[in-house]
Amino acid sequence: MNTVKAINHQQAETLIRSGSAKKIELAYDIDSDDFFQLASQWCDQGAKISKGKKHFIVSLKGFRIPPND
Repeated sequence: MNTVKAINHQQAETLIRSGSAKKIELAYDIDSDDFFQLASQWCDQGAKISKGKKHFIVSLKGFRIPPND
């Protein structure tokens, strides 16, 4: 399974919303506010966040894509 790298918070949000990648590496210096916002918004919907070698990895396995309103 390929991991897609997000280079900023906006790109990470876009990739998660689209559901196009099952693993997203947060390849940027994420601050605590952005981390906890991302975690609270997406982990409740089934996303998992783990620590990779250098960056956090958001896994969307079993993740349900939210509807486009």
